[in-house]
Amino acid sequence: MAISITVITTANRARRFLQTEVARIEPILDSFRRSGQIFSGKPLIIGSERQTEVFAAASIACVEIETDRDLSEHFPSHPDLVLMAMTPAQRALPFAGGLEGEHFKARIDFFFTGGHVLYTSAEGVRRAALADRLMNLTGLLERQTINYRLPQGGVGLMNPHAMTRFVISPGVPDLPRDAWVAEAS
Repeated sequence: MAISITVITTANRARRFLQTEVARIEPILDSFRRSGQIFSGKPLIIGSERQTEVFAAASIACVEIETDRDLSEHFPSHPDLVLMAMTPAQRALPFAGGLEGEHFKARIDFFFTGGHVLYTSAEGVRRAALADRLMNLTGLLERQTINYRLPQGGVGLMNPHAMTRFVISPGVPDLPRDAWVAEAS
């Protein structure tokens, strides 16, 4: 078993690391049980015999752990919203989303300081109360981390504090009262 770790910075640079030793993989995966703290200020340190890299937490846009292993026990889940990173082929196809009963399907594109963009498809349960739906909309930027699945297997973590905006398609039918209503040009 192996894991591939990708750290995407706010400079829009991706650094990749590989670990193939099972004894060294477990402590890495166990550290994700506290994944809500990964962007809280403490630097992320990844080291080996050849070199050690230290990432300032504020400069990390995303961390991705690619593996064929089920990582659900290591990452907190939000069953009301499941995000999946889209492949370039998926992004090229027209997206069919919207509301179907209590469920919704949408495309959410996350934009980060420095230019990194993460394209995702989102599925979840539509909350019954309007206040809860509005909190889901604005609450994403208030989370410590946002988890997403990788199409090739594995999990990614977004740093909401490194985001500049996100775009939801199709548009959200229930906007806050103080939202500006206008079409993008």
